[in-house]
Amino acid sequence: MTTQERKIKIKEIKDGTPVATGTKLKYQGEIREFNVYKIPIEFLAYNVENGRISSLVKSYKREYGSLDVNNEKDSQKIAKFLFDSNEQRNKKTLKDLAENGQLEPGIITMDGIIVDGNRRASLLRKIAKESDYDQTTKDKCSYFLARILPEDANEKEILRLETSFQMGADSKVDYNPIEKYLHTRDMHVKKFTLDQIAEYMGFDSAKDVNLNLDIMELIDDYLETYGYNGIYTRLPRGCEDDFLKLNTAIKKVQSGKINWIQTDQLDEVETDLRNISFDFIRLEEKGDFDFRAIASTSNQNFLNDEETWNTFADSYNNLIQDFEEEEQLEDVLKKAGNEADVYRLLNQRDKKWKDEIREGLMSAFNDSKNIIENKKSKEKPEELIKKAINALSAIDLNSVSQSNKKPELLTKISILTKITEDISKALNEELCS
Repeated sequence: MTTQERKIKIKEIKDGTPVATGTKLKYQGEIREFNVYKIPIEFLAYNVENGRISSLVKSYKREYGSLDVNNEKDSQKIAKFLFDSNEQRNKKTLKDLAENGQLEPGIITMDGIIVDGNRRASLLRKIAKESDYDQTTKDKCSYFLARILPEDANEKEILRLETSFQMGADSKVDYNPIEKYLHTRDMHVKKFTLDQIAEYMGFDSAKDVNLNLDIMELIDDYLETYGYNGIYTRLPRGCEDDFLKLNTAIKKVQSGKINWIQTDQLDEVETDLRNISFDFIRLEEKGDFDFRAIASTSNQNFLNDEETWNTFADSYNNLIQDFEEEEQLEDVLKKAGNEADVYRLLNQRDKKWKDEIREGLMSAFNDSKNIIENKKSKEKPEELIKKAINALSAIDLNSVSQSNKKPELLTKISILTKITEDISKALNEELCS
C-alpha cells in the first residue's frame, strides 16, 4: 500500500466513530485530547527510524542501501529487526496480545506511520498472519488501536513523541545499549537542547546527555578505525562498559590530571590510549585479561605509571607499525551474495585479524602487567627472584637454539646478566658489612 493510499484510508477512519475518546497527549507543547481509533493492521507502516532498532536499520542501510516501508519485503525485514531486538520480551508480549488483545493505544501519523507501538503492531500482524492461532484470536489482532496525529505533525515532534513514550516512559532497560547512544545523537542532530533530550529520554540531567554523546563519538571512531563506518552490528557484545571506562580515562588524560604526562605529551598519550583500547575491545579477550588495566586510572593500572605505560605503548606501536588488514569492507560486500554471506565474511575478517594480532597484543599486555606486579613486590626481593627463576626454568633450550631472534635474545641475556651481577654485589656487600 502506498503512502497516499494509507492516508486516504486513515482519513476515512478518522472521519468515522472512535472506539474511545478524550485520551490525553502532550502535543506541540500543550496537553490535548485525542480519540482512539481501530485501524486495520494493513493500513499501517513501520517507522523505519524507530529508536528501538536504530543500530540494525543504520547498519543495514550502510551495507545494502535504503529500506522502503511501502515495500512488503522491506517491511518484513523491519518486523524481524523489531522481534530480534528483544526476542525474550517479544515472545512474552506475543502471548499476552494473543490472550488479551491490545490494551494500550499507540500513536500514528495521518499517513499511517507508527510513532508509538511499532513493536506491538508487528506482533499483532504476526498473530493475524500465522496459522498457529484460531480465527477469533486472528480477528482480534488484525486491528491496531491508535491515536491519530494531526496532519501538521512534523519530524521533530514525531521524534519527541516516540522518545517520550518509548525511551522515557516505556523503559530504557528494554533497549539495547547502543540504541540509547544513537538516539541521543539523533536528537542532538535534530536540534533538541540537552535539557530537552534529558527530559524526553528520562535522564537525570544534561550531564548524562553529554556522556552519551561522548560515548557515541567513541563508538563511531572505533568503527571507522576498522573500516566499519556506520555498521553498528559489528560492535562486540558487551562492549559498553569498556567504552565508558575508556571515556573516563581520556577525560583524565585531557585534563592533565595524570602527573607524569607533560603538556606536550597529552595528544600522543591519548592517541595511543584510544588505539590500544580499540584493539583490545575488538580482540574480545577473556580469561585473565582485565580491560581496566589499560583504560582505568587507579593506582595499579598501566596509565598511572610512566615506565609501565611507555613500555606498553612502545611494544604496541612496534607490533602494529607494519600491520594492515588485507581486505577492505567494500571488497567484502562486493564478494557477498546475500546477507548470510556478509555476516560470515565479516566474521572471517575479524577472526583473521584476531588470529594474527592476539599473541602480540597479549604479550605486550602481560609484560606491562608483570611490571606493575613486580613494582608492588619490590620490597620482597625473594619473591621476585623466585618468579624470575621459575620463568627462566620454563625456557625450552631447543626452542632457543632454533630461534630466529638470537641477536635480540643475546642482548636481553646481557641485560639479565648485568642485573644478576648487581644483585649479587648488593648481597655480598651486605654480608661483608
